[in-house]
Amino acid sequence: MGRHVYVHNPFCVRKCPYCDFYSITDRSLAESYYKAAMAEARFWAEFGKKAVSSDDGGPDTVYFGGGTPSCVPADLVCKLLETITDSFGIGPDAEITLEVNPASFTEEKGRAYLKSGFNRLSMGIQSLDDAILKTLGRLHDSKGALTSLDSAFEAGFTNVSADFITGVPGQTVEGMLKDLQTVLGKGVKHISTYSLMIEEGTLFFERYKGNIEELVPPETDRAMYHAVRGFLKDNGLIPYEISNSAVPGFESRHNTAYWDGRDYFALGAGAHGCLNSVRFGHYDNVESYIKSAGTIKEDEVSRLLGLGGDVLDSIEGLLYCEERLGLEDKMREYPFLKLRTTKGIDVAEFERRFGKGFEEVFAGELKSNVEKGLLMIDGSHIALTERGLDFANLVMEDFL
Repeated sequence: MGRHVYVHNPFCVRKCPYCDFYSITDRSLAESYYKAAMAEARFWAEFGKKAVSSDDGGPDTVYFGGGTPSCVPADLVCKLLETITDSFGIGPDAEITLEVNPASFTEEKGRAYLKSGFNRLSMGIQSLDDAILKTLGRLHDSKGALTSLDSAFEAGFTNVSADFITGVPGQTVEGMLKDLQTVLGKGVKHISTYSLMIEEGTLFFERYKGNIEELVPPETDRAMYHAVRGFLKDNGLIPYEISNSAVPGFESRHNTAYWDGRDYFALGAGAHGCLNSVRFGHYDNVESYIKSAGTIKEDEVSRLLGLGGDVLDSIEGLLYCEERLGLEDKMREYPFLKLRTTKGIDVAEFERRFGKGFEEVFAGELKSNVEKGLLMIDGSHIALTERGLDFANLVMEDFL
């Protein structure tokens, strides 16, 4: 147990103007792509048994992200999941998540997903205000979003998460809370809310040219953030991470594995993974991936992951090394990841992992941020304060 697998579906009907994840709109390549991903899944499963210890004692998780996994034929998605579960021997208690969009999700697809083993859906609703949805370039409207939510539950899913975007020009706190009340009334058990970010290379970057703060001042964005967080808590969805709240027991196990610094496998063009203290990525190229995934060689991957032979930094057309993590890197990454969570840093766990006391390593950083009122010490845990949530990136970067 404790294997975590991320799968990237790079296909979309249309590129959202704010999105900087790798995706393409030519879905004619989907069948070839999914066959290549099946081959890669079988490779990693066998390679993992021989060379990589990924057993962390926790439950297995599989996560299909994108892109828009629901915009390709459901049978392709289901066959890939079946290949993964069979090849890796994924346990019966695994959390298996699929990202879906209202514009391409149907009850029929939902039933097929559920039958193949998916037991959690993450739906990209983003807003229930049609004007906001138009600004975001979404293909669905509010009615379509609510119909898709109904379809998810009618298909048999009981674990459904909804994604929302905050800080959009024209958005109000009152409107956002109304949207949340509506989806909670449908039975949603998990909510992810992300502040709109203007990333270089996106259509929004060209549209707003760095002037988004003139339309949505930082204080407005932060007021919305805290209002949303408080509202969800009052309605039984406990904030367990900076952007995520859930009914207890419905937290995302897969994402929690990331924040715990666990190893995870990755499949697909644009997918990123971490094994044997090596962060690796797949090249953002579907055509290259289709050609290369089926010919992946054990020797080359071993060298990429530093498991034997001369170190290899890339495998042509498929994989490349992003970062090799030493002990110092891991110690500094621990607070960077754990401060995202409400529980924060577990100083006892830190000492078990690294053989050093947390305050011994980070005395200056800890003292400085506590004095600024950004961190609090609660017994054996160190976490962001309410004020610290507004400066989270600065606090976390302080430890890197």
